[in-house]
Order: sequence, then C-alpha cells, then structure tokens
Amino acid sequence: MASNSGWGLGSGTVQAPGTQQDYWFSLKLRVDSPAQLWQAAALRCLSQTELSQDEVEDLIGPADDPSIADCLMLLALPERLPGCTRLDTALVPAGTPGSAAQPACEQDDAFVQR
Repeated sequence: MASNSGWGLGSGTVQAPGTQQDYWFSLKLRVDSPAQLWQAAALRCLSQTELSQDEVEDLIGPADDPSIADCLMLLALPERLPGCTRLDTALVPAGTPGSAAQPACEQDDAFVQR
C-alpha cells in the first residue's frame, strides 16, 4: 500500500496535501565547559571537512578563547533536515538586551515532577 503521508521511507518526495508549514524550534543550553565544546566542534570540523587546524581556529576560535556561538551552531544544527528548508537561525546569549523574547511554553503534565 502506498503512503502519501510523508512519513514513509519511500521516494522521499511524497507530501501530504497542506503539510507545508513553518515551525519555530527553540533550544536553550547552558555551556558548562567551553573547552569540551570547542574540542567537539574542532573534531567535527577536522573529521568531516578538509580544513586545516588554522582554518578550524578561524571558524570557531582558538581552544583557549573559543567562539561559543560558532561552536554551538556547528554542533547543534544539522547541515540539512530531510524534507525541510531552514528559514532562519539565531543564537544569542540568554538575557542579552534586544534578544528575542523568551518563548511562552506550557508545561506538559507528562513532564511535571510531583
């Protein structure tokens, strides 16, 4: 039976009518170890690209002064999500004046600790 829901592993181009919709995805992180973050980002750069050590440092900063935003973007964002077009990407430190307002979130009863 052929599926037109877009969930199957078929041709990859099947799309249910009316499924094109924009979504806002928010992720809040606390960086506990900038050194570990930099190491992971540098390893990803070196293993998935042909960048030199100097080029990696140009991209994400040196190990002793990492660009936190660049490291996070490199590690947290996939190059592409199948079936999606990235419309916008923003990364700002929490509490920065002029940063986007914190999204309103409703607690799901499944996640409420009792």
